[in-house]
Amino acid sequence: MLVGTADLRSDSAVVERTRRTLEIMHRWGYAPTLSVLARDLLGGGEDPSLVKDAIDAVSDIIRDGSFVFLLGSEHLVAKSGVRVASNKDLNGQAWAIAREYASDLVSVCPFVECLAISGSVASGGYDCSDDIDFDLFVKSGTKYTTYLLATLVGLRYSLRYRHHELEPVHRTPLLPKIICLNVVWTEDQTHPFVRRDADLAFELLRCSPVYGTRKFREVCNANPWATEYFPQIMAAHQVPEIPELNTPFRRVLSAVAGHRIVLRVLEAASRAAVWSLYHVVQWSRRANPQAVARNAFLRRVKWPYEVLQD
Repeated sequence: MLVGTADLRSDSAVVERTRRTLEIMHRWGYAPTLSVLARDLLGGGEDPSLVKDAIDAVSDIIRDGSFVFLLGSEHLVAKSGVRVASNKDLNGQAWAIAREYASDLVSVCPFVECLAISGSVASGGYDCSDDIDFDLFVKSGTKYTTYLLATLVGLRYSLRYRHHELEPVHRTPLLPKIICLNVVWTEDQTHPFVRRDADLAFELLRCSPVYGTRKFREVCNANPWATEYFPQIMAAHQVPEIPELNTPFRRVLSAVAGHRIVLRVLEAASRAAVWSLYHVVQWSRRANPQAVARNAFLRRVKWPYEVLQD
């Protein structure tokens, strides 16, 4: 699965693990610093000095200052440098927005079992032109009801930050998309995952649960293959959890969940609404080749868990 039966800490094994980790990171559009690479290394985190010594002996892995990249991916360094610098100033504000949104969503939606911040906010490369990504783990049979509620709650933040300038790939009609639902996984999709590859394990590695940490660990325990790729998943990005507020709306939805037929009708109606919203957004981006390519990439790497792929 990783590098055969070789010692994972031998120079040759560290080099191969580095190559494969960089391939994943480059697919997501960035070059890591040496410290981040060593922390998130396929097969488990290592001392940065060990990684440095191993990769300095090969020609296809390049160090440029504090950044590391595969030969041919030099173009990622400048953008990554800007992101690392901006992250120092902006990440705290992004986390504050993310935690507030998470609290708002959990207070109205009883179907969310785990809510994790992901993407650039969690990984430490946040830029002011980014949206804020979330991975959600929800009860079976509630994917689209949760997705629709999460989208509607996110509109509050789009309105609040309506003058915020985002990259073209993150723009939506009329309002900026401040909150991005990266993926919504249902219980039956995660116990276990049908996909068992390094890219999905890397997505779990980038999760920082702010609600339902116990659920996140349960999912990881149900998928031991993921921790074979990245043993550091279980210890990564642990942050304080938000409190759960039992609001009247949440109690109503909890009652609805007890009526199977009503819940199915609600889920079908929500899926239709999500289908409409999704296609309106994609239609609005049809003239932007970068946005079209980005959407195609996301649907490919998230398959079969992306919205409307079930």
